[in-house]
Amino acid sequence: MIAYCPTSKFRAPAELSPLRCPETSNPLEYTDIPPFDPGSIDERQVGLWRYAAMLPVVALGQERVTLGEGWTPLIQDVWGDLPLYWKLDALMPTGSYKDRGVSVMVNWLVGLGAVTVVDDSSGNAGASLACYAARAGLEACIYVPSSAPAPKKAQVAIYGAELVEVPGPRDAAAKAAAAASRMVKSIKYASHAWHPAFLLGQMTTAWEIWEQLGRRVPDWFIAPTGHGGSLLGTWRGFQHLQASGVTTKLPKLVAVQAEPYTPLYEAFHANRDQVVASPRVEKISADGIAISAPVRSAALLAALRRSQGAAVAASEAEVRGYHERLAQRGLFVEPTSAVVAIALDKLREHFKPDETVVAVLTGHGLKNPPMID
Repeated sequence: MIAYCPTSKFRAPAELSPLRCPETSNPLEYTDIPPFDPGSIDERQVGLWRYAAMLPVVALGQERVTLGEGWTPLIQDVWGDLPLYWKLDALMPTGSYKDRGVSVMVNWLVGLGAVTVVDDSSGNAGASLACYAARAGLEACIYVPSSAPAPKKAQVAIYGAELVEVPGPRDAAAKAAAAASRMVKSIKYASHAWHPAFLLGQMTTAWEIWEQLGRRVPDWFIAPTGHGGSLLGTWRGFQHLQASGVTTKLPKLVAVQAEPYTPLYEAFHANRDQVVASPRVEKISADGIAISAPVRSAALLAALRRSQGAAVAASEAEVRGYHERLAQRGLFVEPTSAVVAIALDKLREHFKPDETVVAVLTGHGLKNPPMID
């Protein structure tokens, strides 16, 4: 594989590349991955590793680190009068979609000789990395905002990772984690926001949806969007299907953000190519997408426009109300996931009767459960 910068000419072998482009400081992506070959899908494998032929991240002779992540249900439902599919990525080993990217990233880092991994997180990515690091026999240090939900912090700690709570906005935890990784060469910054291997793992969402729909691409794909790993990774997965000649179709994307953390929504509707960073410290229910400056914002905005998609903003009151409405349909997810249902109603007039809509539910309800009065 080759690591490349989408906005410069930088290219380097993936195993030798930095996390940031040395010319632009932008995040890198992997290219030159094997074409998607439907005949190479290994149906004997549990989870996303059925696509191992397209995921060249496990070194020869290396034992794969896995807990069966992936191949989550795609269930039919009707929201109001709108037929749709829910992709239940909350049903992962750690209760979050992050397990896709983290599993692939940890396998890659183990092959590179990692001993200690570090990340910053509002909770879900940290819990996932703590889990897979424990499974791989690595040490982990997770930096989280001190305001992160207690169940998420407890999950990080129970896996044996060092939990470091950082006061201030979410960005403060990111700066602390990055600084820690620079201090010791053997520490790898296993950032779900920056590492290309994480994005590669998220591509499997698209491949699963394609298979589960009878080898069809949906017309719409809707996801909660903070750093945007789910949305952008899935888009890259569908693009890879197209580039491999498996399909000629791409879905329209919908990015859903929660107020006041709406930098992509604002940039999209202002027709800007970059977000305007505005650091926030407000605590909101949809904590998983409380991101002031997504590191892949340029790629996300380009994907939204290329797909002829949309960006939606949800208020705190809407998040709380829709969280309850989903639960009353048997879908107990964390508030962050509830924002996709808000987008379904706000964009209802855009969906045609014969179109296939897929919305991903990214986190389990026990990640951030409601308080009982």
